[in-house]
Amino acid sequence: MKKLILFIAFGCLAGELPAQEISRQSIEDSVIGWMTVYHFKGVKTGMKVDSKVYSVNQLSICDSFANWIQASYMPKGGLGDVKKFVSEKLGLYNQYKAGMPQSYGAYAKTYTELKYNSSRKLVPNTNSHVWMAVAANGIPNGWPVMDICTPAQYYFTMPMAATEVSETNMLPLLDISGNASIKPFTSFWVKNLGYGRGKEQVLLCKDNKSPFIILTKGEFLQALEKAIPVFYEKEKKRIYEAEQGNQQRLVFPMKQLDEKIIRYKTGLEKTREKYRNRLNEPATTSYQPNLVDLDFGRDIFTSQYLTDPETIQTRYPVYTVDPAVTALCKTDKPQWILISWDYWPGDATEQQQHDAIISNFNFEYIYNFFFAPEKIKGQLYKPLHSKPTVELCRKLYFSN
Repeated sequence: MKKLILFIAFGCLAGELPAQEISRQSIEDSVIGWMTVYHFKGVKTGMKVDSKVYSVNQLSICDSFANWIQASYMPKGGLGDVKKFVSEKLGLYNQYKAGMPQSYGAYAKTYTELKYNSSRKLVPNTNSHVWMAVAANGIPNGWPVMDICTPAQYYFTMPMAATEVSETNMLPLLDISGNASIKPFTSFWVKNLGYGRGKEQVLLCKDNKSPFIILTKGEFLQALEKAIPVFYEKEKKRIYEAEQGNQQRLVFPMKQLDEKIIRYKTGLEKTREKYRNRLNEPATTSYQPNLVDLDFGRDIFTSQYLTDPETIQTRYPVYTVDPAVTALCKTDKPQWILISWDYWPGDATEQQQHDAIISNFNFEYIYNFFFAPEKIKGQLYKPLHSKPTVELCRKLYFSN
């Protein structure tokens, strides 16, 4: 005898089945939809996070982003939800983000591991999800160069598909630059930090002028030079707190710190001397270079020794945002828009989201909305193609 099970986002039930987890594979082809379609209307008050002040206009842009995401595709293979965000609050472990441009937007999660709760409502079983976001002044899933980041300046690298994907058959699949709706803009794929795979990125900026600038070798070495005394004071404070001011116990760790600083400065000067005729070249280095790379005669640009002959190897440009542009990010108008989403061919849910975004998301409208508003005067956002006529899930599952 067959039991009819209807999966829908608001948790319509089937019979008297007990609470149960739902296998990911069983819903991969199911259009489950959104937990809630919010239809945000804009906000009436601003907010402050640390030193960043978000205006009513900025926060209302978050509402627009959330609405545009939900209008553009229907989550398939999972249960979707959308949230608004601003730059994260600074704490003990993320001070390096203080110099990031003021950013805000909306993100969506399609939860892929589901269950029925005690009320027989379909809910996430874990935080496993497929992700996408639209961010004003966003940085691509950043690889921060933490040692040189300051409260006024953020530095990062972006390992892209050409250097990070060994499967040559994957490269054409990750390249979305030829898509008709994306072709007018800058697009690239960036590897995720720490857990593999990556995210597609579409960058919308006035006249396609990227806000991300590559440091020269000379600029990068200057940033390292400024970072050394900051590192020293931070380590000194840590040592004094650990030893609780005990002068006798301070001697050895402080001696080690002083010797380390001497090695850092020596390494910096030797590096500067080696590259004295190449200081205007782009700074290319490892994923996340740091001060330790200056230690013991290492070459921070090659990850080899300073005395080693230079070899051909994968290196990554070091990026930052022009301080003048970062300052403008505090104003009501975004300086650029970054649209990004999880994508790795072979994952069914990621593939379905990817296909929906590149087919339906109206990148041109969003560009014009902020950078050429005269072109869309009086027009509301519409996806490129109609979304599914069903609001939620209409797929039936039968089991014996």
